[in-house]
Amino acid sequence: MTAPRPTVTSLEIMPSYGQSENRPIPDALAPALDASATSQSYYTYGLRDSSGAAVGPLGAGLAAIDQTRAATGFMTAEGLGRVSPAYALMQSRAARLRDAGDTTRGMVLADHGFGGRIIEEWNLDNASPLGRNQLYWMRESARVAQDIGVTLTCPYVLLFQGTSAKDQSGASYRAAFDLAHNATEAQATALFGQAPKLVVVVNGSDVNSIGDLYETPGVQYRIGLDRGGIIATWQRIFPIRDQNIHPTGRTQVLIGETCEWAIAETEAGRPWNITYEVQKSGAVVTVRFALREGETLIDRAGLYDAFGGAATCRDLGFEAEGGIVSAIADPAGNSVTITLASASASWLRFAHQVQDCTAMVDASGVSMSAHRTTLFASHTRPSRYVAGESLRRALPGFRGRLQGDSFIPEA
Repeated sequence: MTAPRPTVTSLEIMPSYGQSENRPIPDALAPALDASATSQSYYTYGLRDSSGAAVGPLGAGLAAIDQTRAATGFMTAEGLGRVSPAYALMQSRAARLRDAGDTTRGMVLADHGFGGRIIEEWNLDNASPLGRNQLYWMRESARVAQDIGVTLTCPYVLLFQGTSAKDQSGASYRAAFDLAHNATEAQATALFGQAPKLVVVVNGSDVNSIGDLYETPGVQYRIGLDRGGIIATWQRIFPIRDQNIHPTGRTQVLIGETCEWAIAETEAGRPWNITYEVQKSGAVVTVRFALREGETLIDRAGLYDAFGGAATCRDLGFEAEGGIVSAIADPAGNSVTITLASASASWLRFAHQVQDCTAMVDASGVSMSAHRTTLFASHTRPSRYVAGESLRRALPGFRGRLQGDSFIPEA
């Protein structure tokens, strides 16, 4: 069977490095998500895995795609019945284009990751097929598009991966990521003429960070900056459904929508990435966040009331060796002034607590990450798909060493 030709004249594909939190799951929001992008969402049709099973929008999982079998076209991705951050990102992007009157562009949905996989599995010489599957999908998609006269581009790559590597050193994670991503960039450049921009959802933590290394959040933040990418959001600001790490379908949609918001703002020339600066003078530390024009810090003071309360997020989420006397945010600006209990404290961290919040659930059994702050950037936007919810701009978490009046960030 040959797939019908798309009604759009150009399509985007988005490779991703995924994990179980990004895996498509059934959810009641799926029909609304699908309907918002009707006729502008497709998947690459005709691929088979090594056992002969069809490879659809869900990808091949841990099975290898049979690279002797060619794709035959692009099929409309309707009635998927599932949501994921990647799906929500691409479908809300298609919906935004349609809202703007542009029905000539569409998206190619795919999930070539699998739950609980470490970044090494996207390396081409790894026993896992994940990396080879993704590059073959890119090549076949490009070939089919050329054959049928549809323009195909690859402007973005999604990084939402790493919680399974919570005990992996930052250096080893970064080396493995660079190896995998360099191959993706090279393939995209060869096929589409330019390297895609990295879009990052910084991972972690889960509800129990006791004993975990958790160097990956700092590394992913730095990877995003070093590669000129978009640090879209931080996983820790979203609810967890299973007292472990996994989000609900509603939360997956909010994550994807936030990523698309970040992309849209960046494409419009408005700054998105929030960075930080730490200055110390004796026992006084000032932390400044790079916010947008007209944006301030806000304190969502009751955020953890149903998930362990204020005791799990003292001093706005700041911690230091020897304790903190006070942490005061400037309500009209972008800074927090911290008075340390000891001017000789050797470390400082923000939203990087080591604690067990496993039993801290609300009446619905929902929990929140062990890494916590009630501080957010003030700009918000209503969710398109999740009634009553707003998309929010998360501040970067960090940890590092204090040496005299110098702060040396981790990673």
